[in-house]
Amino acid sequence: MSKLIVILGVTGVQGSSVADTYLATPGCKVRGVTRNPDSAGAKEWAAKGVEVVKGDLDDVESLKRAFRGADVIFGVTDFWAIWKDPESNNNKKPGQELVEYCYHVELQHGRNIADAAATVPGLSRYIFSSMADATRSSGGKYTTLYHMDSKAKAAAYAQSLPALAGKFSQVQAPIYFQVPWEWGLPTTPKKVCDSVAGIPPGAPDSDFAAQQADGSWRMAGVGPGDKGLPFGDVRNDFGLCVRAVAEAEPGVNLFAVGDYVSWSEYLETLCETQNLKYGGYDELSYEAFCELLPGGLGHEFSQNVLFAFDFGYQGTDPSVVKPDKFGLKMTSFRDYCKRTDFSAILNTGE
Repeated sequence: MSKLIVILGVTGVQGSSVADTYLATPGCKVRGVTRNPDSAGAKEWAAKGVEVVKGDLDDVESLKRAFRGADVIFGVTDFWAIWKDPESNNNKKPGQELVEYCYHVELQHGRNIADAAATVPGLSRYIFSSMADATRSSGGKYTTLYHMDSKAKAAAYAQSLPALAGKFSQVQAPIYFQVPWEWGLPTTPKKVCDSVAGIPPGAPDSDFAAQQADGSWRMAGVGPGDKGLPFGDVRNDFGLCVRAVAEAEPGVNLFAVGDYVSWSEYLETLCETQNLKYGGYDELSYEAFCELLPGGLGHEFSQNVLFAFDFGYQGTDPSVVKPDKFGLKMTSFRDYCKRTDFSAILNTGE
């Protein structure tokens, strides 16, 4: 009999990776859960053989229906979708920061998924996409990393449910390789040309860069340029990690890191693989980054990076394991660059 794998967020990056993995796994049937089964993305999955059903993270009953008969459930929440939703600004309390509001909504989503999963008879594994508890791991140094703590608290809630005892594991995603350039962040590599600086205003070398105007590429970021950060090709590799965890004993906390790359190495590798002239890295302060990204986004991203430098992106939980524990081969940043289309930034670099 085929195993039923139920995947939340099937049209997203993580859910898509999990769906691809299980579609290629013999003896598995895939059910994808999405808020809008009529979307183009949902229809694409249906055409590939995925059973697409409706499920809303705000509606526990809809999740219970979507989870019926599941052997394995992959649960994921999306802090940034909440942040981008125009209704979030309308729904938050007066004076409440948007990112704090998103924390509470995402945490409730995580609890709803766990509550629904706990009702499934015969469930073998509930795998949740989590992150480190930044407040606890930092000993109180980072207490407002909302997009991390919300997922960590949701994972802790799932572990507290008796019905999920012996069934729960978690996988932590690293920083997506594409985040520094695909999301329009100040970290996007820029070409220095004419009299325009290739880096954001406020960076220490911005005046020098403007004078340079030699067609080289520069990159700005938070923290030192020579210290490695954990990145990964989540779209390609994450599903393999989820499957490995689902097949292992319960209680696994896997950090799905693919490669450790410093900001300088990131730009160097991009330039080498795309035949660009390397200009250099420019360090931005936390304050400057927050000014460039309002609405709490600058805070979440920059403190996320600083937390990783101080305590490790995966936090200080000694039980966390990495992909080599399961013999998984992860994508390096160089290999990612060789097969990725960077035209979105290369064609706008000038």
